[in-house]
Amino acid sequence: MRSAIAVLLIAFATVAAGQVPRPCRAPARVADPAPPLNDPDRFVWQLFVQVNVRAAAQVTFKATDGRTLTTNDALWETWADDPTTFPHDPDPAHPPVWPGGRSAKRVLEKGKGGGHARLPAPLAVPEGGGEEVRRNRATFDYVVQNGLWYQQGIAAFFAGGNPVDFPIDSIEVKANWVPIEETDKPRYHWNYDAEGNLFGLVAMHITSKALPNWIWATFEWAGNAGRCDFIGCRDCFGYTPPIVPSNTKAVGAVYPGGGMTAGLSAMFQAGGLTGAWGAEWRNYRLKGSQTDFTDSAGVPLLVGNSVTEGGFVQTASCMTCHARAAVDRTGASSFPIFGERQPLPLQSLSPLQFQTQFTTYHGTPDPSWFWLFSGREPKKLHMQTDFVWAIPFRARPAKER
Repeated sequence: MRSAIAVLLIAFATVAAGQVPRPCRAPARVADPAPPLNDPDRFVWQLFVQVNVRAAAQVTFKATDGRTLTTNDALWETWADDPTTFPHDPDPAHPPVWPGGRSAKRVLEKGKGGGHARLPAPLAVPEGGGEEVRRNRATFDYVVQNGLWYQQGIAAFFAGGNPVDFPIDSIEVKANWVPIEETDKPRYHWNYDAEGNLFGLVAMHITSKALPNWIWATFEWAGNAGRCDFIGCRDCFGYTPPIVPSNTKAVGAVYPGGGMTAGLSAMFQAGGLTGAWGAEWRNYRLKGSQTDFTDSAGVPLLVGNSVTEGGFVQTASCMTCHARAAVDRTGASSFPIFGERQPLPLQSLSPLQFQTQFTTYHGTPDPSWFWLFSGREPKKLHMQTDFVWAIPFRARPAKER
């Protein structure tokens, strides 16, 4: 038994704690024909600037304690969130409507949203924090127009035989927030919820359908403890040094913020992230981006956020996790939870930097997750929802009316 556990520990350690991110490529000498693939970190910083421009209109509202407050919305915070896209009591005769105007941010869900809808505490977000998922108009329209916002509509789409395939201008954002004080505002992008509670942004996933399997990026507040633990940090465009290895001597330390490059500074300036508004966004760092499941040798590529994937960042892969987003023929989620494998017996048997609460699927997806290979032709058991976990997790059955 001990020898088996020792082998498990060695195998786990090779893909988890202390991993050094792969090196950056040399700058292109010619015009790049495929920026998302060849220069993904530059591309995801462009997305960061695009979605974080200040919203054209802010909302003034009255908090529950009587204060009059004004929101501090970035563009993505005006997009449709999960409760808007996937109504609690769906009525096929009344599809969801794009939010043309809005009040203050709805009260943040405690540890819920997107792929984390069923995670137990303390794996979701820091104590007192909240999470939200939002999608742009292209993504929202595709969900609504194809009936993917309620289970019977998903079942009908499955029966039609076509794959779920979002348009290339689709973008989704997942954000994690923690309560802050008024004096903390300069150190965060901040906002209020509908009750007037003040929150600071500590983690942000941005994903774009610019690539067929989407391009994935995760950003963190520079002050997050353990930001580069276990799998390190990699940013080949925005900040120096570009590679920050994991601190394997102690976990939970605050890593140096590094220096903004001239390229990112110019991008912020051109994109309108200037003045006090731009200063908020200089508090964030790219943890890593992902465009493939594995490297050329077949070694799984790992990308995870110390907040959003807290407890399993050691084996986190955005792409592999989201590849498992799928539904069965009834329109219900194919998998009970978003990507966990069996827990590992590591807590008391390994050094702290090797410990994790469970391991997650990473590397190349397994076709048997979705197909039954027996007989002359494979049978489709589960339909992938094009990497969008909200469809299987958020869509509810419509009641007979």
